[in-house]
Amino acid sequence: MIAQVLSDNWQLRQRSPRATLEEDLASHKGWIPATVPGYVHQDLMREGVIPDPFVGLAELEVQWVGDADWLYRCTFEVDDELLRMPYVDLCCDGLDTFATVWLNGQEVLHSDNQFVPHRAAVREILREGSNELWILFESPLRAGRRLQEQHGEMRAWNGDPSRVYVRKAGYHYGWDWGPTLLAIGPWREIRLEGYSARIDTVRILHEVAPDLSSAAVRLYLGLEGDLEGREVLVRLLDPEGHPAHTDLIVARNHIEHEFDLQFPHLWWPRGHGPQQLYTLQVSVREGEATLASRTLRTGFRRLRLLQEPVKGEEGSSFTFEINNVPLFCGGYNWIPADSFTTRVDRRRYERWLRLAAEGNATMLRVWGGGIYEADAFYELCDELGLLVWQDFMFACGMYPAHEEFLQSVRREAESAITRLHVHPSIVIWCGNNEDYQVAQSIGAYDPDISPEEARDTFPGRMIYERVLPEVCARLDPSRPYWPGSPYAGADPNDPTQGDRHVWEVWHGQLAPYQRYPSFRSRFVSEFGMQALPSRRTIEAFAPPSERYPESRTLDHHNKAQDGPRRIAVYLSDNLRAPCGLAEAVYATQLVQAEALAAGIRGWRREWRGRGRYGCSGALVWQLNDCWPVTSWAVADYYLRPKAAYYVVRRELAPITIGYSREGSRLQLWCSNLTGEPFSGQLEVTQWSLQGEKILQTSLEVNAPAYGSVELGEAHVHAFRTTVVGLRLLAGGSVIARAASWPEPLKYLHLPKGGLDVAVDGQRLRLRATRPLKGVLLEAEGDVTWSDNALDLLPEDEQVVVAEGLEGEIQVRYLGDTWN
Repeated sequence: MIAQVLSDNWQLRQRSPRATLEEDLASHKGWIPATVPGYVHQDLMREGVIPDPFVGLAELEVQWVGDADWLYRCTFEVDDELLRMPYVDLCCDGLDTFATVWLNGQEVLHSDNQFVPHRAAVREILREGSNELWILFESPLRAGRRLQEQHGEMRAWNGDPSRVYVRKAGYHYGWDWGPTLLAIGPWREIRLEGYSARIDTVRILHEVAPDLSSAAVRLYLGLEGDLEGREVLVRLLDPEGHPAHTDLIVARNHIEHEFDLQFPHLWWPRGHGPQQLYTLQVSVREGEATLASRTLRTGFRRLRLLQEPVKGEEGSSFTFEINNVPLFCGGYNWIPADSFTTRVDRRRYERWLRLAAEGNATMLRVWGGGIYEADAFYELCDELGLLVWQDFMFACGMYPAHEEFLQSVRREAESAITRLHVHPSIVIWCGNNEDYQVAQSIGAYDPDISPEEARDTFPGRMIYERVLPEVCARLDPSRPYWPGSPYAGADPNDPTQGDRHVWEVWHGQLAPYQRYPSFRSRFVSEFGMQALPSRRTIEAFAPPSERYPESRTLDHHNKAQDGPRRIAVYLSDNLRAPCGLAEAVYATQLVQAEALAAGIRGWRREWRGRGRYGCSGALVWQLNDCWPVTSWAVADYYLRPKAAYYVVRRELAPITIGYSREGSRLQLWCSNLTGEPFSGQLEVTQWSLQGEKILQTSLEVNAPAYGSVELGEAHVHAFRTTVVGLRLLAGGSVIARAASWPEPLKYLHLPKGGLDVAVDGQRLRLRATRPLKGVLLEAEGDVTWSDNALDLLPEDEQVVVAEGLEGEIQVRYLGDTWN
């Protein structure tokens, strides 16, 4: 097979409503150079036609782009060798969204789904010499509204409601953390493929035996072209590159091939074992000549989603098990890393995913209002051992179910599963994000009737309970399918089964974050708290005159409904009012960190051991941002971690100490996510705010593998002004730390000073003479901190490595300025 990528000589222009298509394409005016793959906005920015919508209020100035139609054109010459092939196809891997394509004046394909790749036979249309390719992209906003007029307006949270009729990334319409930027363009590769035979699809499924000693492998191949007299060579190489299986098969259009692997090298989640990957090589051969080939990597693991009784409680568990090992899945929700995803290359994916992995994440949830991410994302998750909860792309809306729409969804699901199923990191397919909650909120969800009976009231059930589970069962029965997130049957947010989005904190009742553990769930798939991004990030989008809390620009860069007001509630409840931008950044990040820690700490307590897994996961909303913004992310658009990133990392460590404080009562527990029982000592020290040691005790800790253990209670002396330090020790080393502070923090009268920082190159020694809350280290440039946002106590020196540190260090902690 020969491929010719069509990435050069592209131009674009806005479609004129006053001209015919032929007149527009023939015109010499208004064309600008275009990048393919790419988006219209990016080229308009490069040419100075529009401002950067990420800066200031410029988003408002570029809304016309999404309301216009756009033309792309390119000229190219076909490689002679490609023209000699018996078959030549034009391949468009992604057109966003309503697109019609012409080659040499002849229409060859039409697209109305961003997520479906297209292929058209063009051998007879191509010619020697110059060829011309045209693409017309219609405004998704206007196209969606036409469909809405035809079928009726549906309820949607976030964005224009017509978006539910458009198979396009929902967040492009604006979300409560992202701008309204209706990206348009060829967002994935366009190329010509010439061949006499080609490999259309490769699916490799496996089932690992319960004792992990073998794996039954099933290979499904789809071939096209001239296959008579040709053979297919299948080779599977183990992680060291040694042949694990080889076979030669007579070529035909559909091939099913089964074989067994003895003692397979298993793929494990991060922290539980190595990420061992096999290489599958498939080639179509004629004699010694290779006509077409495909190579992919995959991994073998035993996957189960356990929904079992929980001892002494109603409902059932929701626990992922890999290779017979139960997992507490701490981690994050993932949104697209840019409003214009063509800017996210493999290196940027790697930086984000390494940040998650190094933050002790076990799982990422690819949220349903974005995109099925690029191959690089999933390849990196495979390599890093990050589990992936994969939503289908439906979010916060009442989606239609007319037949044309269902057919488009079916093609989309088939494409996504066929491309992504090879990745061992993906452990669940999920139908949607919060669509059952939308239906429930308007009284449209009745679980006692069938999806067919609900077609007029809740048509999306035809997608989530008919189309998607059928496609998953047919193409990838090895993974569980879950109808939605959250979902639990009769009540989508039932705390006793399924997964749950815990938004009583922040949304809903604006509950205190200290109550997070009381909002119980078998699996918390969303919870979060907003915080401002770093000062450097704010300086990148806000002009100097707007760099103050609640400025018009800062409010514009907070897309949550009542976002600034809700932040103010949580600041008011917990801290004294900050008086400037630097103080506001610190204060919101401290509150975010404290809130997320409270949730994770409490939910890990419920992971008590086999038969008692009351909660088996906590996924923070969210890891990342798609633009510079105040949001729930723990790292901002420029990959600058907030204080919460470091605090969450400590709370997701393999072994942690947990506590719950009410008045003078301090309940203690130890959580162990590892496969080995833990034995050690817990040192409990009570300190006055001035640094006087009040009391020190210790107790033995014996924590079971894969579970938590209660350690009893401690009495806190002078509880309104006493800080309790907790250190878990084993073999002379500190395994985990925690510090219980009297709350709310705003009532504390904190002395000044008390911190000594000794700098030796990139190594910092931090010593405190009194309890210090939220010690945050900052420096100019890109510094990677080994730890940060620390609670420091006397007699407990901590060492931080600052990789890349060159200049001075700025240190901030609670009470050092405005408190």
